[in-house]
Amino acid sequence: MNDSTRITRRHFLAAGGATLGVLALPHAIRAQGGTTLISAQTTEATGLDPSLVPALSRSRRSPLMYNQLVRFEPDMTLVPELAESWQISPDSLTWTFKLRQGVKFHDGQEFTSADVKFSFDRLLEKSQAGRSDFNAVDKVEPAGKYAVKFVTKEPFAALTAALGGFWGYIVSEAGVTKHGDLNKAAVGTGPFILEDWKVEQQMVFKRNPNYWKKGAPHVDRLILRVIPDEANIVAALRTGQIHHAFIEDNKNYNLLKDEKSLTGYRSSRLGYDYLNISANRGPLKDVRVRQAISWAVDRAQIMRVATAGFGRLTAPCTAPMKQWQLPEEQWMKYYKPDVEKAKKLMAEAGVASGFTVKCSVIPTFPTMVSGAPVIAAQLKRIGINMEIENVEYAVWIKRWLAHDFDMTMNTTPGYADPDVAFFRPLHSTKGQNWNSWSVPELDALLEDGRRTMDQKKRKEIYDKVQIMILENVPHLWLFSADTIDFTQATVKGFRQHPTTLLYGLEGASVEKA
Repeated sequence: MNDSTRITRRHFLAAGGATLGVLALPHAIRAQGGTTLISAQTTEATGLDPSLVPALSRSRRSPLMYNQLVRFEPDMTLVPELAESWQISPDSLTWTFKLRQGVKFHDGQEFTSADVKFSFDRLLEKSQAGRSDFNAVDKVEPAGKYAVKFVTKEPFAALTAALGGFWGYIVSEAGVTKHGDLNKAAVGTGPFILEDWKVEQQMVFKRNPNYWKKGAPHVDRLILRVIPDEANIVAALRTGQIHHAFIEDNKNYNLLKDEKSLTGYRSSRLGYDYLNISANRGPLKDVRVRQAISWAVDRAQIMRVATAGFGRLTAPCTAPMKQWQLPEEQWMKYYKPDVEKAKKLMAEAGVASGFTVKCSVIPTFPTMVSGAPVIAAQLKRIGINMEIENVEYAVWIKRWLAHDFDMTMNTTPGYADPDVAFFRPLHSTKGQNWNSWSVPELDALLEDGRRTMDQKKRKEIYDKVQIMILENVPHLWLFSADTIDFTQATVKGFRQHPTTLLYGLEGASVEKA
């Protein structure tokens, strides 16, 4: 690393990433009539509708086309977006948001409170996943053209966190009326307008000339290419054929970090990789078996293999969730492998001789592909034969939503608030219940945490929640891989986001040669 780019750990964390390499490309990639920024990823979106498509590939692209009422900055502070301000009623049941005026959708329609009501009425009616983040909301009603009220059934401390999450994007009522859904079209208020989409090849966007953030975005055209083999993305970065890439396989960091023509970014991820376990199937119903799996798994070894060491073990609340974290000594003890303890638990559960389970893996997610065989080898030590099954992404999503798996490798972009992080995936009756399990004591704590407005009391509740999760093993938190992006050194203004969503392209520019 050059002296000019050497930074302390404190500066690294404050900046949200480490910057490497400062020399410019010999040429900038230009398009007729203006500057084009070309980004690449390995995975195509399964659909674009920000209210209906429960896929990370969709979530990553949504900030290019849509805005939320509020959003999280890279340091996870909450800031106004389409809402300028908000206030809470004395009984904590009504949140009133003052909306930004003069905002236009991509089709020229004005953004108003009617669109906010429409977006959330549609979400609550049609989105199984999104509804779970907002099921404490009773109704959304306009309070004039430029204000809107969210009325909740009970105090809902995490409302703004949910609004700034993956299901908080505002869509155009006129756009949905015209297109039926927004899986192939996009009618938002965001920085870029979708011009063309050749599935499994590329999306082409043009700059939104009426974007409400004056001066942004800073490029005239954005091309988002799908290149399934990340080795080809690495090559394209080296040869200057693309400007930016989000790196899925952290092993590639070592291949690029010394390239003088590139700038590398590495920071803590809000999300994590995990092992979903269906707690309603065969031996997996028994908490002792799930505990045995947890004690048999060596998370540190999985992380080393899956991320090339560029990651960290994590409690249920990850590093960017600073105010919610458990002290390390309280959670790390659950992650120290103990094969003998695991075998004892298997015997107590009546399955000392072991059993066979299937584990699904999405082939285009490198940490899943490399992590699963390590887990399989570790589980074999306690008699569990884990058969790995590669499942194409769109098929995997359908099966996951239907809870049609024994176990599956999984990853999430993460959540800013513990209510959003735990209620939807883990509440047995009011969320999605990702693991088909039921722990009534945890349900009660999750409900308490949701309706408790006092920050200190919420922290005490979610400390208990995290310990209960680690002891009852709905799924295994494996590791949190570092977020790694690379750009050409001519790209300025790009900022990583802990969710891995592409917020950072809004402020990115490309210098001329």
